[in-house]
Amino acid sequence: MEVVYGDKKWNFDRDLSYGELIKETRLGRVSVLVMVNGRLVRKGEMIPAKSRVLIINAANGG
Repeated sequence: MEVVYGDKKWNFDRDLSYGELIKETRLGRVSVLVMVNGRLVRKGEMIPAKSRVLIINAANGG
C-alpha cells in the first residue's frame, strides 16, 4: 500500500483498517479525508494492501 499525505509518504505491505492507517501514519490529531484508489473511505473500512491511498486535510473554514 502506497500512502501519500502532502510531502509525506509511507508504504505498508498488509491490509489496514481506516483506524490502523491513521494510527500508523500518526495523523490521529489531524482531521483528514482518506481516498483509496479514487474512492472516499470511511472509518471502519478495510484498505487492501495493493491500494494507492491519498490522505487529504479536511480543514473546516469559517
